[in-house]
Amino acid sequence: MDEKSSSRYPHLGYPTPPPAYERSLSSRQRLSSFCRDRFCRRTLLLAVSAAFLWFLFWHHAPTPPILDAHDDHAAFFEDAATKSAKEAEVSLGASGTSGSKKVPLEAHIMSKCPDAKRCLQDLIVPAMETVSEKVDFNLSYIGELDPDSDAVSCMHGPPECLGNMILLCAAQLFPPPILSLGFANCMIGDYKKIPQRDHVESCALEHGVSFEKINNCISDEGRGQDLLRDSVQRSQDADVKKSCTVRVAGEKRCIMDGNEWKDCDMGHEPADLIKEVERLYAKGVT
Repeated sequence: MDEKSSSRYPHLGYPTPPPAYERSLSSRQRLSSFCRDRFCRRTLLLAVSAAFLWFLFWHHAPTPPILDAHDDHAAFFEDAATKSAKEAEVSLGASGTSGSKKVPLEAHIMSKCPDAKRCLQDLIVPAMETVSEKVDFNLSYIGELDPDSDAVSCMHGPPECLGNMILLCAAQLFPPPILSLGFANCMIGDYKKIPQRDHVESCALEHGVSFEKINNCISDEGRGQDLLRDSVQRSQDADVKKSCTVRVAGEKRCIMDGNEWKDCDMGHEPADLIKEVERLYAKGVT
């Protein structure tokens, strides 16, 4: 390129502006210079229209919920997207009843306990798929209280105490069992990772709860500790020592201990728990 021609394009680093006719060149003229025959212009117009429609669809299409495709109970937790927090009548630390005719259903667990994992996955979650609208559900935690202080100790050490607090904060912040139980099931499903941050974040994302809010709850001085202490006290008041102990309407009905079901007078299959809940619900037992 010679010096005269190169000086016409300042946007390429040269000193003088392009001629006025180049600056005012219309888009139609540019299109004509690029694509001169009618067929070419029609094809280009169709391509541009198609690209515009694709752009609209891509940016306005609804985002599907994030679920684990291998979770046998994914359909149950997917319903969380349609549930409102106003529909929940249970909160952590409540008496187990809401004043309705719903049947109190409670599982007492330790967050890093393999028996808790099996109890949730083999009994509680499958049963809740059917009776979630008929029960006041609660997860309580097992530990030891120091009578001389606010300290709480857990069988599997401080990581389990922190895991318990994480689940208690989630249940308080997101009361519907369809959210809090889904989150707890995810966390305990890989209990060896509790309380690793990436595990908590992954389960929070999967089940639509806010990691930031849970983290703030844990970080709030005394809040998580108070929730844990109240929950452990609740288990002690119920004389529960084994994880996992299932209580229905305030009565111990089944225990998973040492990878074995024990003292299950109603049976230990989901169908057995469903049958018992529906029987009590029909009687108006609360």
